[in-house]
Amino acid sequence: MEAAVNLTISKPQFFFLIIKTQIGIGLLSLPSETERIAKGDSWISVIWAGVMIQLLLIVYWQLLKKFPNHTLSEIIVRMLGPYVGKAINVIYLAFFILIASYASMLYVRLLNTWMLRITPVWVLLLLIIGTCLYLAIDNLRVIARFFVLSSVLIGVLLLISILNFSNEVHFTNILPIGQAGATQIFTGSEKTFFAMLGFEVTLYFFAQVEGNHKGMFRIMTLANCFITLFYAYFVFICLIGLSPKVLEMVSEPVLYILKGLSYQLFDRIDLIFLTIWIIPMSVTIVSYLCMAGKSLSHKQSSYRKLVWISGGLVFLAGWYLSTLENVDLYSKWLEYGYLIMIAAVPVLLWLGSFLMTNMKKVGST
Repeated sequence: MEAAVNLTISKPQFFFLIIKTQIGIGLLSLPSETERIAKGDSWISVIWAGVMIQLLLIVYWQLLKKFPNHTLSEIIVRMLGPYVGKAINVIYLAFFILIASYASMLYVRLLNTWMLRITPVWVLLLLIIGTCLYLAIDNLRVIARFFVLSSVLIGVLLLISILNFSNEVHFTNILPIGQAGATQIFTGSEKTFFAMLGFEVTLYFFAQVEGNHKGMFRIMTLANCFITLFYAYFVFICLIGLSPKVLEMVSEPVLYILKGLSYQLFDRIDLIFLTIWIIPMSVTIVSYLCMAGKSLSHKQSSYRKLVWISGGLVFLAGWYLSTLENVDLYSKWLEYGYLIMIAAVPVLLWLGSFLMTNMKKVGST
């Protein structure tokens, strides 16, 4: 049973594990946030964000090639020693709990706004986190299979989004291309970068992909390309479907453009979309609970205990955040934390690996 935590997954399952972690609640509000900065060039900002993530994935790949059978937490301990390494891994544990808490809070606020207005926050949090825990305590193979199965819903979401073209669209909203200028486009890509986070799962599950690691970089690249185009598409349809003034006023434009759609058999397409979107939002929390568990544990029994503890802390932190009227400061600090934990630390580890003398690939023959 102790070896269950190290069960392998296939490369296609790894692909879906990445994209399902990245597709979260951030997409629903992204078109409004980027439009305020990059205007009609918001879709270009998304593409630039994908380019930045790809550069970071190259660093991940180079680091993981040097330690092909290790997770990020094991690499940290190996390079920095047991004491400093474990201390940093505790910080990662706390970081992943804070991210899951923030995602849970946003999830609850969205449901309270659009669907369940009088349901108590603690009830929604309990249902969300309880469901996520049920999946997160299992082994990675089971989790990956669920991610693959639920990925069918991505196609359903895309089909629903196409219904927007039955409304009046204005392609002139994105013209002339480049109107915002390079500075604003780049600034908008920074906002998009944080909405597309989740690719860091590669640092924790790369070692559990079965077979040799040839072609793994291609899988990581394909996942990034898919997510970049997926986000760019939804930003694009919001840009042409809503006027700039409306985009600045609404908080979830992806849902807003579907709200006005009504058909003989279906009404309130936005609620149907949101009901399906619940699953992508939930699996993102599952992934962060898994990473929290793997940050300090490598045995299934201790991993499960750590996930249970993390889930309890996520519930408490999410409940507290839901009581705050404004979480912009918390969000800003999380962004700084992301730059350090997800970008700076892996890059420094990769650079530091060149300074290690007589280093051999871990587990290589």
